[in-house]
Amino acid sequence: MDENTWCEHKPVWVGRIAVAACDECGRVEWVSDEGPVDHTEAMAALFGSFDLAGTMDALGAPSPEILVYTPPSSRKRRHLDALPRRAWLKAGPHLWMSTDGEVLLLATTQRLLFENLTSA
Repeated sequence: MDENTWCEHKPVWVGRIAVAACDECGRVEWVSDEGPVDHTEAMAALFGSFDLAGTMDALGAPSPEILVYTPPSSRKRRHLDALPRRAWLKAGPHLWMSTDGEVLLLATTQRLLFENLTSA
């Protein structure tokens, strides 16, 4: 986990993945006992079972349209507790995430990634 002069990135363990999400710098990092984890692997492990509820126009998001995902259970909803609420975090290249504690929001500026995230 990186620490800079402005903020500390304290990991929160969710199963076998540690999430260090910082609303100060807008970054999120993923690690396991074995070291850094690729953002796609970490997000699939933590949020892969979430259901796409739909899309919505966005105000204040990194993209004009965002994807809304709902957790399948209250146990999975607790995964969202590892993220700060109401802050856009850069989860990967061209991908941002946010939560209000109830749903996961994803935003991307790449149309192909948007289509991949919405296809079944």
